[in-house]
Amino acid sequence: MPDYSALFALAHEPFICVDSEGRIAAVNQAAAQLLEGTSAELVGQSFSDQVHPEDRERVATGLRTAGEGGTAQELTCRLRCAGISPRPAVLRCGRDGSHDLVVVAVRELTDLDELRHQRDDARRRLAAVFETMHDIVFTTDEHGILNGVNRVPPGLTLQQTLGTPMLAFAAPEEQEPMRARYDAVRETGKLITYETVALYPDGRKENYASRLGPIMDGDRSIGVVLITRNVTQERLAEEAKRYAEQQLRDYMQQLERSNRELERFASVASHDLQEPLRKIQAFSDRLRDKYEPELGETGRDYLERIRSAAKRMQDLINDLLMFSRISAKEQAYTRVNLGKIAKSVLSDLEVRIEENEAEVKLGELPTVDADPVHMRQLLQNLIGNALKFTRPDVRPVVEVTSEPLPDAERGPDDPEMVQIHVKDNGIGIEPRHHDRIFSIFERLHGRGKYEGTGVGLAVCRKIVEQHRGSIKVASVPGEGTTFTIVLPLRQPERSQRT
Repeated sequence: MPDYSALFALAHEPFICVDSEGRIAAVNQAAAQLLEGTSAELVGQSFSDQVHPEDRERVATGLRTAGEGGTAQELTCRLRCAGISPRPAVLRCGRDGSHDLVVVAVRELTDLDELRHQRDDARRRLAAVFETMHDIVFTTDEHGILNGVNRVPPGLTLQQTLGTPMLAFAAPEEQEPMRARYDAVRETGKLITYETVALYPDGRKENYASRLGPIMDGDRSIGVVLITRNVTQERLAEEAKRYAEQQLRDYMQQLERSNRELERFASVASHDLQEPLRKIQAFSDRLRDKYEPELGETGRDYLERIRSAAKRMQDLINDLLMFSRISAKEQAYTRVNLGKIAKSVLSDLEVRIEENEAEVKLGELPTVDADPVHMRQLLQNLIGNALKFTRPDVRPVVEVTSEPLPDAERGPDDPEMVQIHVKDNGIGIEPRHHDRIFSIFERLHGRGKYEGTGVGLAVCRKIVEQHRGSIKVASVPGEGTTFTIVLPLRQPERSQRT
């Protein structure tokens, strides 16, 4: 085997021999100059002492595996070089089988090498970004021919994509705008954002949101890069949303018109019915006063039926008028002490309370922003119902209490709310009727058993909803009912009328 010792000694490239213990066994003159030492000074030292501490473990591993499989090991590290801070270098390591040594050829990385390394690293990173983007990325040459794509669009092949003019994928109506955008980017070097329609070979058209920018070589544009995203489904969804919103607006307008017409009809019809009803009542009173003895028993029975029907009609008209006024009246909120309102209601119901031998317990009630007339109507209807729907041989007990609505039951943007409970020990309501009772004209019992028009609870619900609140019922048939009203303590500023 030839003796390479002369070649080792005279080579311009630094060579270092490292033994199995990781110590320097020999260096040539170029290596001694690089490491700033003589051969005698360097031999026997640990090779890792010449390597930057952060690179030592990686280099030691590379030296141990150098030559495996008959191939050289190449490592990049920082070496302690003469008179300067550690410099980047490439170590090419191979094993000398006859002496169990690792021969290390050293090449310093110049600034140009470092720039090339950074460029290659940047290219690798850019390629990784290019391949992993969700968006489709096209690149073209200076003639607008596609020469790169990270993901082939659905329905196309790579052969159908690369080598094709970029304009070929634009729909006919988009050809001229696309050409103008392409020319503008090439001429100005500026980025353009736009939406366009792509045409597929099968005739399918889809929407894309795109960004078009130049690929520059110094001051010269050598192509463009197109980053595009299929937004067809998004645009369809937006269109469907706009259509649904318009339909909802139209429906709400129709509903508002219908409500206004119904309110006007209820008000006008109720007023128009008042005059003939007053005549019926007036003439039936005269008939009773002047001719009752002559009517006989059957006639008197017919007359009382007429008077009773007229009374029910009068009650129904009054309730209908009240309901329509609640719908049409502009709210004039002020601070209302519900405790005082409740006491006033009990004063009005004093006779009924005494007749039923009822007990009504008033707890502490809050002060809220509300219409005082509506609050009076609300409490009067609920307490009045509790005194009406009682059980035989059971003394009626009605409790009116309040408490704050727990934070857990409020939304993050909801105002502070209060719950008002009106609880009785009456006949109760079957669960299947809990929603039905708040509808206008709904009655669960015949007129002969309980008086009323079926409007009272509908009025309660409308009052509560107009005050931005809610009402619900909990009941056990044969044990009693609790109505719970939830109201905000404060109404929005725009609703205040002080």
